[in-house]
Amino acid sequence: MGRRQTMMEKYKMQMKAYRKKRMKTDNTPYLPPDGNVFVMDSLDPEKKIKCEVLKTRERSQRDVIEKLACPVCGNEMSWDNNWEAFTCSKHGKRAIYELIPTR
Repeated sequence: MGRRQTMMEKYKMQMKAYRKKRMKTDNTPYLPPDGNVFVMDSLDPEKKIKCEVLKTRERSQRDVIEKLACPVCGNEMSWDNNWEAFTCSKHGKRAIYELIPTR
């Protein structure tokens, strides 16, 4: 059995959890309102490439991109949370394509 927590200790724990949740960033690939998705090759960041959206799903009244067509080989690419980008491993070495935010 542990000791009872005071109200101040409970409050501090709740505030710590709240701050941690608030600082978390959302890297979900949402579909832009116009439907045009542009990606940038991580090896050549100057070039802006238009991609075709293959699969989307709806989450909290917004469309989330699940799969894109690879601009080089045309195979489907899936979202990789670790890279925060779409990755294609069908040709040679793994290609990493980051989404370009639309303004």
